[in-house]
Amino acid sequence: MLNKRLFKTASFRLSALYGAVFAACFVALLFVTYWTTTTALRDQIRMEIADRIEAISSEAAADGTATIVLDINERTNSATKSIGYYYLSDGKGLKLAGNLDGIVAKDGWQEIALGEGPTVNSTWSADEDHQLWAQGIHLADGSFLLAGQDAYRVLAAQETIINSFAWSAGIAFLLAAVAGIALSQGFLRRIDNINMTSLAIIDGHLKERIPVHGTSDEIDRLSTNLNRLFDSNQALLQSLKQVSSNIAHDLRTPLTRLRQGIETALAKPGTKKSYEDAMHSALDESDQLLATFAALLRISQIESGSRKTGFKTLSLSDIFDRVANAYRAVIEDDDKQLKTSIDPELNYHGDGELLLQMVANLVENAIRHTPAHSEICIHLEKIAQGAFAYISDSGPGIPIEQRDKVFEHFYRLDASRSTPGNGLGLALVAAVCNLHGIKILIDDNKPGLKVALQFLSQPTY
Repeated sequence: MLNKRLFKTASFRLSALYGAVFAACFVALLFVTYWTTTTALRDQIRMEIADRIEAISSEAAADGTATIVLDINERTNSATKSIGYYYLSDGKGLKLAGNLDGIVAKDGWQEIALGEGPTVNSTWSADEDHQLWAQGIHLADGSFLLAGQDAYRVLAAQETIINSFAWSAGIAFLLAAVAGIALSQGFLRRIDNINMTSLAIIDGHLKERIPVHGTSDEIDRLSTNLNRLFDSNQALLQSLKQVSSNIAHDLRTPLTRLRQGIETALAKPGTKKSYEDAMHSALDESDQLLATFAALLRISQIESGSRKTGFKTLSLSDIFDRVANAYRAVIEDDDKQLKTSIDPELNYHGDGELLLQMVANLVENAIRHTPAHSEICIHLEKIAQGAFAYISDSGPGIPIEQRDKVFEHFYRLDASRSTPGNGLGLALVAAVCNLHGIKILIDDNKPGLKVALQFLSQPTY
């Protein structure tokens, strides 16, 4: 039982369209073949009859009518089947010779069918495809000569051409219909797989994926792209779930401390100073909460792409110099060493404030996660593709399995989340890089960590 949806599929409609185009080409081919074959055979018969007329009329002009009577009788009495058909009458319309009767003395080409008046002295029957094609001419002495030929071979060829094309068209139509149905079934089956997988994912089965057959056709490419979309959505949902969990962990601690401090201050009477200390502690906790939300809002603003409207050409070298000078004293006070290697006059198109924040966050991350006597390096150089920079340190580094996760919101290497910070510094760095088309890579500094930045857009100098 055929599914009615088969006839509504794009593949079936496309097959039907191709079938219609093929049918039109088939009809055109039939017409051309029929016309050229018929014309060639007709011309051949006419040439043969014209040659006979010319030969007999020439003979009549030279030897007289009595001679061609003998010639026609000889021709019609011959055992050769293809000798032809003749009619000769005198000037008064009396038949003198030939194997035709009842012929009207009319000059020119004639096509005489059975049962239309003339009698053909032959073995033709009315149900056969026979027709007399003849040419008539009045000779100089007033007699009338008609020579003709059986057109059976032309009519048979025409019928054969029509029958062969009819059978071929029928078979072609049948094959096209079968192919269209088969293609439609395969197409519909693959579309149903896409629909069922999509519905399963909507129902919460996020790990379901569309089967890919490896044919690299348009359905396979669509399935591959949809699977990538589903992977991305699953990753986003998992990330959102992780972010929600991290927010709960990061905000619970300062909120708990804030509540405990207020409860402690209210539970027992104290001095003015104790109340002031409790208020200052509450303000500090509130500031930490506000800083977390401000960082989230800033990252959201960057990821929206709205900051691109303020892009302009700025000095990349100046940004790196400003960060190095701003943190040099902090690094030295922390008993660490700063090394810089910054090429001058390197310009870049972007948002200066965001690029400054990006470099500052990377330097702060190096300061925060390296022990005393560590070396921190800020490097910027011109390369053929644009500009290349890195911020490296000689600290403990980041394990390979966690390097892809450190740019996620609220992700922290300290799983206990006991150290200061909210896990948004590197997330902001990733957002700025995505906005500016900067390729970022975390590598091993042996020892320590190296965060490499490749400014893919060609800077101006």
